[in-house]
Amino acid sequence: MTEPAPPFDPTVGRPTHRISTVIATSTETADPLRAEGRPPGELLRLGRLATFYQDAAGQLPRVLAVRDLDPAILTFRRAAASTPTVRAGRLWLFDVQAGPVVAVLSLDLDSAPLALVPILEDLYYDDVLIDQTPPAAVVTSLLATTDVTLREPDEPLTLTAQRHQMVFTSAVFDEDTVQRLIYRADLDWNPHYSSITYPAELNRRPTSAAAVGAYVCVLAAQQDYVENCALLSAVQVVAATGKIRQVRLTAFDALVRVRDLACDRAALTTAARRAELARLHENLAEQELQLTFGVEGACEIGILIPALRIDSFHRQVVAATGLRDNLATVSGMLTRAGSVLAAEEASQAAFDAQRADLRRLRYGVAVGLLSVVAVPIGIILGFFGGNYTQVDGNRSMFDWTHYHDIYLTTLGLILAAAAVFAALYLHERHQLRRALGTPTTSG
Repeated sequence: MTEPAPPFDPTVGRPTHRISTVIATSTETADPLRAEGRPPGELLRLGRLATFYQDAAGQLPRVLAVRDLDPAILTFRRAAASTPTVRAGRLWLFDVQAGPVVAVLSLDLDSAPLALVPILEDLYYDDVLIDQTPPAAVVTSLLATTDVTLREPDEPLTLTAQRHQMVFTSAVFDEDTVQRLIYRADLDWNPHYSSITYPAELNRRPTSAAAVGAYVCVLAAQQDYVENCALLSAVQVVAATGKIRQVRLTAFDALVRVRDLACDRAALTTAARRAELARLHENLAEQELQLTFGVEGACEIGILIPALRIDSFHRQVVAATGLRDNLATVSGMLTRAGSVLAAEEASQAAFDAQRADLRRLRYGVAVGLLSVVAVPIGIILGFFGGNYTQVDGNRSMFDWTHYHDIYLTTLGLILAAAAVFAALYLHERHQLRRALGTPTTSG
């Protein structure tokens, strides 16, 4: 007779400690609003929450690739003299909507809790070699095995500073041990000056615990699907942090470019400046769109995964990493960059209108000049073609000594018209110089 299944999954009974280092890369897939890869439920056990993750698969992390690592090929720097034994290793690649590709290096270790500190340090600062190869190169080779299209395939992949580490264990540690792991330092502490937080729902049971720091969190004696859900939350938050960094750099570059366009108007033609302003405007709009779906959407998960423990952990990680504060800062930068760009576009439109008015005036004068030239010529031809006493039929019409009065009068009219045209042209140049604030080339 088989025993009935328990109403709840048991907590993990893993004899080893697991460290998962979540790192945002500098690479994005081609479509920022569509996550590539397989739903995580196909490779990670998500328990009773699998249906929710499946329904929201397009807005949550998806698995691009996974590779098991032989523990024998791992080489550490700080942990070389310590006693941890790596029992298993695995490298994951995730894609997140409107975010960069995220790498996760997970290791199962057999060691005392405090012996994990140097391992955490090595993993955080990339002081680990995988088969004598830096982690970034291994991630690049694994990504090359997938069939996804990258946004900038020619750019080399790097591991950015946006990262978070997770310690999963089956034993509940005392508070002092937890702080040593979270701060990655085997030192005493003053709990009154600590930023460590404790998600309420994951600490509800006396047999389980969880603590969250800005860069490391510890989950003890949780169910395996809770660990996996927490890992996916960390992946999403790290991807959002990486996206904020990219948007901030883009906003700053756009602001510098707008300033340069304002200072160097004479260096570009009007058409080139208009095209550059339009490109900057389109780029800022795209960054705002990605900020909405890649960062704002990552701040809340409860609407997609209605589970108290997962939502509680996700909120704590968002708060610990300062995601909302960074989002507000970068949103303000985009707004101000957009305002400066709009002002520059309005200035360009006013300048173009002024230039068009001055050109119309100049061309009107040019037409008038042609009329002024044509009229005197008509007068001369009419004079010589008429039967006037002043016209001597025996003299050439080009006899200057006899006909200089009529020629001087006609030349005076032409020079007067040319002088008016030149004066208006110089006035236009002066007006354009005042509008530009710089010397102006002809256009």
